[in-house]
Amino acid sequence: MQDAERVDPSRIVPGFPPERCAMYLEGTEGSPPRQILLEAFARIRSEGRRALDLGCGPGREVIALLEAGFSVVALDPYPIMLERTRALVAERRPQDAHRVRLVESTLEEWAGELEPSSFDLVHAGFVLPFVQAAHFEDAFARLVGSIVPGGVLVAQFFGPDDEFIRSAAPGEMSAHDAEAVGRLLADFETISCEEVNRAGNIGRGRAKWWHVHHLVARRPLGASGVGSL
Repeated sequence: MQDAERVDPSRIVPGFPPERCAMYLEGTEGSPPRQILLEAFARIRSEGRRALDLGCGPGREVIALLEAGFSVVALDPYPIMLERTRALVAERRPQDAHRVRLVESTLEEWAGELEPSSFDLVHAGFVLPFVQAAHFEDAFARLVGSIVPGGVLVAQFFGPDDEFIRSAAPGEMSAHDAEAVGRLLADFETISCEEVNRAGNIGRGRAKWWHVHHLVARRPLGASGVGSL
């Protein structure tokens, strides 16, 4: 496929190859921003808000973050996602284009550049499961360390029953059961956590078995780190 040919081979996410990326775009075309993110906005301070949208995709959540007053760093390894985000910002929020920084990278590559306590909100929408297991501990620790005390993480973790996890090669993806998610965020205040384990679809696309933990958590004031794996 044309878009796949343009991808830097070193940046192909093993659990989310270009063909799966194309399937995701087709199945979610025109979808609204994720409700779990919109509901988290009320948990964040109103001034000087800065957000990281990890795996920004085609930019739906970037628009929502801009509308809520955030400056946004939008990260994705696939150029087509960044191009769609840039185009959507130009169409919907051209006055806010200067408040968006687009970064072509995976979390594993970029984790070393994350500065401590630099984001009021981190949105990792269906991204963390695609971090390779060997890199997850360090990347996740740096990610949550980049959240300011009082800031919020909005994220999804895949459980072991998820279809993508079951079909992945060893080490290609990262799975967490409820206990493991609890350990990861032992130092955080859980605002909401919902586990689903059921049949569904990829957007309006093909059928898929989902095992997902949907989580919103706050880094307490004075917190210094992350729970153990």
